Amino acid sequence: MSNTNSCAGIAQSGSSRNQFPVQTVASTVETILQVSTDSGTNSNFFLVAPSGGQVYGATTGLNVNANPSVIDRSSLMYGLPSGVSNDQFNSASWDGHPFRVRIVGTGTAGHNAAQTVLFNLYQGTSATLGSDKIIGTTGAAFAIAQSTTNVSFNWMIEAFLLWDSASQLMTGHYTASIGGGTTSQFVTTTVIPNLPAVTTTAGLSFLASVTLGNAASSTIQVKEFVIDLV
Repeated sequence: MSNTNSCAGIAQSGSSRNQFPVQTVASTVETILQVSTDSGTNSNFFLVAPSGGQVYGATTGLNVNANPSVIDRSSLMYGLPSGVSNDQFNSASWDGHPFRVRIVGTGTAGHNAAQTVLFNLYQGTSATLGSDKIIGTTGAAFAIAQSTTNVSFNWMIEAFLLWDSASQLMTGHYTASIGGGTTSQFVTTTVIPNLPAVTTTAGLSFLASVTLGNAASSTIQVKEFVIDLV
C-alpha cells in the first residue's frame, strides 16, 4: 500500500490494467519497466504528477470520479485506491514544494556467472531513454547471479526532488539499494546527477529501466512506483 500522501502512481502487481506485470527480460539492451493494459500487451510506464484543472479521487464516496467499488476512503485505504490520484493535490501543488518519487521491486536474475543487474530512474517523457535524464540509480552494475541457478533479489530507488516554475529546474538527491543472494549494495544520499530543465508540470514525468549484464532470461516485478508530496 502506498503512503497516505501518495498522490499518483501504482502500488499493485498483476496482469490487469494499471497493474505491474511480471516482466521478462532476456537482453542486455536497457529496457523500460512496463505496466499492464486492457489489450493484454504491456506498455512502457510513465509516472506523471497530477496536473490540469481537476485531480480525480476524493475522500467522499459521492465523487463520481472515484472508483464505485470503493464508497469512501478509510485509514487503511487512503493512498491511491479510489481514483487515479489524491484529491488533496492540484497543478499548483508542485511549484516550489518538495516531493518524493519512489520505485520498489523484486526479481530473479537468470543464472550466468557474468550476470549483473542495474536499475535507473529517469525524468522525462520519451521512450528513447537518451532523451531523458537519469535522476537515480542502483549504482554500479550489481553482480547477482550464480552459475547454476536463478537468484532472487530486491531493489529500491527513492528520489527527493524540488521543482519550481521560476527556475524551471529540478534539483534534489536520491538513495538506492539492491541485494540478492548473500550480498547487497547501497547508494548513500547522492545529489541527482543531472539538473533536468522542466518548463511546466507536464515535465514532471518519470520512468525506470533495467539493464542486464548477460542475456540470460530474468524477471522483474515492480511492487510500487509512486509520487509522494512532502
